[in-house]
Amino acid sequence: MLKKMAIISPSSFTSEYDEQKVRLALKSFGYEPVYGENVFEYNRFLAGSDDKRAEDVMWAFTDKTIDAVMTLRGGYGSARLLDKLDYKQIAKHKKPFFGFSDATALQLALWQKSKLISYSGLQASFLQDKLKEPMKETFKAFLSGKKVAWTDLTPVTAAKAKGVLIGGTLSLIVSLIGTPYEPDFKKAILVLEDVGEEPYRVDRMLTQLRLAGVFDKVRGIVLAGWHRCVSKDPFDGNVNAVLHEHFASLKIPVVKKFPYGHGINETIFPIGSMAELDASQGVLKLL
Repeated sequence: MLKKMAIISPSSFTSEYDEQKVRLALKSFGYEPVYGENVFEYNRFLAGSDDKRAEDVMWAFTDKTIDAVMTLRGGYGSARLLDKLDYKQIAKHKKPFFGFSDATALQLALWQKSKLISYSGLQASFLQDKLKEPMKETFKAFLSGKKVAWTDLTPVTAAKAKGVLIGGTLSLIVSLIGTPYEPDFKKAILVLEDVGEEPYRVDRMLTQLRLAGVFDKVRGIVLAGWHRCVSKDPFDGNVNAVLHEHFASLKIPVVKKFPYGHGINETIFPIGSMAELDASQGVLKLL
């Protein structure tokens, strides 16, 4: 019998979605999709009202017939739900939760408030197309509770450390600074990526994290994809220069070219899992 995967839309609505393709894809992993009541709603740039989207989140976690949860897509809006969720109830009904991009805000809040380990990098809309083999393998691994390791990462510094993996899309992480849902960065290994942000905007967000003391708290940094993070002005330089300026002099392990993020779609990583980062060897492994 197939297990049940709840599909929810905590962020933007979708206008193009092939339910049959997603159903067949999930079946190959041993799951069948069960859609939240408000998944295909429309309210400006959101998939229905905040209350309705929050109701779907709570349904997905508290319904005992649901085995796992996945967001349909990203976009914008998950942060609007954070003060509408019952984190104590979610903590009592922990399930594998897969999301990406805008879901970063929701996933980090769920880790901070419910200690729910979730998986960043995959959403249901990706299942309309054939998944890349590395993505498929990490999805299978995390569905079955297996540990994984990533090798051949590019060293930026030469240190080594253990910590809790947190992170995701940079702009969403920054949006939580100063809120009750800001993750605990102390002793964490921070994964960062983003899409469509010009280098000066990436610099501004990294500066905010630095000024907030984040880089003094974390034990390691994993730099992933920076898809379409290019400047309209050739005199602005590129995003790689920005990243080098912020991270090359840190005394903690830092690597780049982690195969995660927009435009890459090759792996998933677990927010909340213990990991070891060996920057000198270019290896990140779960413990």
